[in-house]
Amino acid sequence: MKIVGLLLMLCSGAALAGPVFANYTEEQTIGWAAVSPAVAGLIVRSDADLQLQADEEMAEKNLKPGDYRQFFVSRKLPLAADGRTFLFVRPKSSPYFRTFYGAHTFCHWIVDDRNNILYDGNSDAFQLLDSRSNGLKDIQEAQCHGGKCYLVKLSFKAGKYQETSCTTQDIDSGKLSQGCDAGQ
Repeated sequence: MKIVGLLLMLCSGAALAGPVFANYTEEQTIGWAAVSPAVAGLIVRSDADLQLQADEEMAEKNLKPGDYRQFFVSRKLPLAADGRTFLFVRPKSSPYFRTFYGAHTFCHWIVDDRNNILYDGNSDAFQLLDSRSNGLKDIQEAQCHGGKCYLVKLSFKAGKYQETSCTTQDIDSGKLSQGCDAGQ
């Protein structure tokens, strides 16, 4: 049911907002590009708890310490009209690294051509929309639980992505309603 709900959300979001790129937790990453050691290190070191968990998982799996590159893959992201390069970075689907996944969510980042993290998220699904704000395309993320998906739209303002709207979608019926429950 979870997969059906996410696919429903992605399809309805596609019809409403025109996604340019979409990705979700269970999507396979075979054939995705590797990230540079600099990008991998930047991501893991951006959060002390994340680095601790990554280091612990590496030790448990007898992986080379400090080689964070083995966790991630990327895709070029058409985020800006001016041709600047951005990467959508996420954990590999296989082998599975629990550090970068929740019960049904996955961590993901947008990194610019100067190795700056422009956005970091953790959701069930990610979409890059065709609409744009301040030169960069808008994002929509889905958090799904309790029979509903909360579709959060983010726009680039004041140098970062900020929430601009939220819509609730019933997973079973597909019905959309404006706003999101306060307890999401």
